[in-house]
Amino acid sequence: MRRAIRRERRGAKAKAAAEEAKGFGKGLSKVIGRYDFVVVLLVVLLSCFGIAMVFSAGYYQTINSADPDPTYYLFRQAFFVATGLLIMLIVANIDYHKYMKVATMIMLISVGSLVVVMAVGSSVNNAQRWINLGFIRITPSEFCKVAMIIFTSCYLASDPDNIRSAKGLSVLFAVMLAHFGLIVMQPNLSTAIVIVAIMGAIMLVAGLNLLFLALPAAAGVAGYMYIMTARTPEHWYQRLSSFMDPFADSQGDGYQVTQGLIALGNGGLKGLGFGRSVAKNLYLPEPQNDFILAVLGEELGYIGFLVLMLVYIILLFRMIMVALKAPDRLGFYLATGVAVMLGLQVIINVAVVTSSMPATGITLPFISYGGTSIWAFMIAIGIVLNVSKNARGEKQ
Repeated sequence: MRRAIRRERRGAKAKAAAEEAKGFGKGLSKVIGRYDFVVVLLVVLLSCFGIAMVFSAGYYQTINSADPDPTYYLFRQAFFVATGLLIMLIVANIDYHKYMKVATMIMLISVGSLVVVMAVGSSVNNAQRWINLGFIRITPSEFCKVAMIIFTSCYLASDPDNIRSAKGLSVLFAVMLAHFGLIVMQPNLSTAIVIVAIMGAIMLVAGLNLLFLALPAAAGVAGYMYIMTARTPEHWYQRLSSFMDPFADSQGDGYQVTQGLIALGNGGLKGLGFGRSVAKNLYLPEPQNDFILAVLGEELGYIGFLVLMLVYIILLFRMIMVALKAPDRLGFYLATGVAVMLGLQVIINVAVVTSSMPATGITLPFISYGGTSIWAFMIAIGIVLNVSKNARGEKQ
């Protein structure tokens, strides 16, 4: 009799547990179903893979530092990703229409942060791009990319005539020029170009006449020709010329690029295996940052590189679909801006590592080490997720 009672109790508990798990599963499915699940999944996969790659790429550097700590990059990148995913979740639940009220303030804060960097920012390797908070260095220009996506999108969505009127265009080009000038002064030409490209792309999909981009394009070409012929400023000339034949000065300006190319060649088709990169052993400077793709190629080979690019392509495709299905102009502009930001950074990073363009300070999204870059992209992805939520008719 007692055994029967115990069996009955155990059965009741098991049934209750199953019902609870079923309810939790339905609740989780309901929450995830509000957003584009593929975008969420790919961002999480990329971020977790980034933690592993940062740990591998930075391992030898940390154990050879003055205060050896082999897990330094591992735990810091894990912290950045964990907090970044939380930020993404929070932003994903903020109705993107609310940005209309604060877009101008966001733009002013963006410009102000760049002014602060020039005034009191910390300098590393002759570049003044960071605000040192002690426990972390913030790179305001990373957040400026997201800020300009929000401002440009809101400004154009508020009045469709802004893209056709002289007054509307003058505001956009003034904001663009302010960001470009302040960021170039750091100096950080690559990020300045990315911001111009993001704003330009949003303006184009909003209906901008291509002729209006002729002037900045001509100015860019003229500036490039001047630097290459006059060879001044020397910093820019070296950057713009060394990639053409990095092995000509393999121990000087072309050192990082040549080491990256050697690493990629050393990896071959299948790679040497995770954690077995040779280049990261104090040959490749700061391998966990902008050139982490070289370490990835050496360890995982051409196959690993192609798989990573495929993931980026799928993520980019999903964001474009979110943009096309957006319920209004603002959602379309926002999702388009984020897609351009992601795609452009991946293309530039790959081009730099393969010596297809001058070396820049552009990170590989979700993979390179750095809190500011991770957080900026998580904010951007959160905006896309909220657009997808609105497209599905969810109440805010």
